Amino acid sequence: MQWVGMFPGQGSQEIGMGSELLETYDDLLINTFEETLGWSLKDIINSEDPEIIKKTNIAQPYIFSVSYCYGIEAINNLGNPAALIGHSLGEYTALCLSGYLDYKDALKVIAVRGEEMHKAVENSNTTMAAVLTGDLETTIEEIEKLNNQGIQIWISNFNDPSQIVISSYIDDMNYLKSNPKALGAKRVLPLEVAGAFHTEIVSSAKKPLESSLNEIDISEGKIPVYMNVDAKKVEVSTLKENLVNQIDNSVLFNQQIELVNKDINPDLWCHIGPGSVTAGMVRKSISYKDLKIINSLESSK
Repeated sequence: MQWVGMFPGQGSQEIGMGSELLETYDDLLINTFEETLGWSLKDIINSEDPEIIKKTNIAQPYIFSVSYCYGIEAINNLGNPAALIGHSLGEYTALCLSGYLDYKDALKVIAVRGEEMHKAVENSNTTMAAVLTGDLETTIEEIEKLNNQGIQIWISNFNDPSQIVISSYIDDMNYLKSNPKALGAKRVLPLEVAGAFHTEIVSSAKKPLESSLNEIDISEGKIPVYMNVDAKKVEVSTLKENLVNQIDNSVLFNQQIELVNKDINPDLWCHIGPGSVTAGMVRKSISYKDLKIINSLESSK
């Protein structure tokens, strides 16, 4: 059976997610995590404070580690996938499970990524929103017009043919939320994020991320991974560059889904990790054979 694994990014976190993994994966989630980052993931998992897991520097290593463990479960039960893709942060999970990145090295890099992105958006007065549209081409044209009129809008994510995620300054976004027709859209739904990710607002995070990536080794992966910045299969020679450029470029997830489907025509698509967001993107993007959501030990069987 040909199957494809997909991993979510920031925004998918939930209170207590991964608690069932602590016993089986104590070495990864407790020992290695704390030795590498200097703080306890177990404490975060057991916390009932929803504000803690909204912090970028906490959420990113948390989501990555939990998704990684569920990915191991999926591979143990289904065998090696034909390809892996990840949405923003989820790309690191895909690369790690494929073998391009070591788990401990990935944790170090993600910690730098999360911290620097957090610093970049702090006090930036920016935010993000999902745009639901019946005509993506028209919405993109309207965004260009509004940019020319002085309303700053960036397209952060291409999720599926009917949804993109935009970033903007809070005042401009408030106008867009109240006036979705200005974007040729049906609805503009605010997202609970710290600021405008995948835009020039976070470009200052690129240098520290590049330095962190240059301190680790990249290996040849055993499973193809399609990348966010160009939707193409990763190559060792350009992997670090792609991860750095991902910071302030659009996530081309819809294009990744379409290209993987064209190249592989998989029997099964699997969302792996908290939530189910990537499964929804597949549903709206292509005609698929089967779809599975793996966000618990039970669902991985």
